[in-house]
Amino acid sequence: MSDIRYPNESREYREAREALLKDEQELVDKTKAVAAKRRLLPPGGELKEDYVFQWANDGKVGERVKFSTLFGDKNTLLIYSFMYGPNWDKPCPSCTSLVDGFDRSSYQVNSDAAFVAIAKAPPAKINAWAKQRGWSQIPLLSGADSPFQADYKCQAGSDDMQLPVMHVFKKQDGRIVHFWATELAGNHVDTVWPYWNLMDFTPEGRPDRLIRPQNFRSEFLEKNYLNKQ
Repeated sequence: MSDIRYPNESREYREAREALLKDEQELVDKTKAVAAKRRLLPPGGELKEDYVFQWANDGKVGERVKFSTLFGDKNTLLIYSFMYGPNWDKPCPSCTSLVDGFDRSSYQVNSDAAFVAIAKAPPAKINAWAKQRGWSQIPLLSGADSPFQADYKCQAGSDDMQLPVMHVFKKQDGRIVHFWATELAGNHVDTVWPYWNLMDFTPEGRPDRLIRPQNFRSEFLEKNYLNKQ
């Protein structure tokens, strides 16, 4: 057993904790191994077109920007498409929780790769929500007038049937190619979601509920997604 001991713990606890520690190390090793395999993926398809989006950040709402310029001086671009369609009253609470975290960590990511978030709602609507949430760091985009979300499977049958998808693109040999995207059904971005990961450390675990705790409701989501399950 290790030398670590906490006040009043039993031998039974320490033995069980040591056994779990081995599983935790295996999980870390597996995560690193999967990431290494991901880096060995052959080049994906070339970007279908140099999509034109609209900025949704305060001070430049509605200004147009091409996909190719989102890289800045980086060779890699992460783009998270969150669930907020043109006719939604409020965006998805779970997506909002994710972007809450992304906004505060984007400056760290942006030292190595470009990182943006996009939604299908109009830019003014996204900006209003960002100000309400206090998002001030992550670049925000509207794809309201762009086919990007439809082309790259970030939505189902219509602009309002949005899906949460993380895409990664890279510059290679003068081209922009698709590197990777979340394709698992459900739980596909949980590895970067602080809420779920922190709850995994608790004795209760992840709460068994469809909508994560927020101080708001998305009536569009509840009516058109959750009530159909």
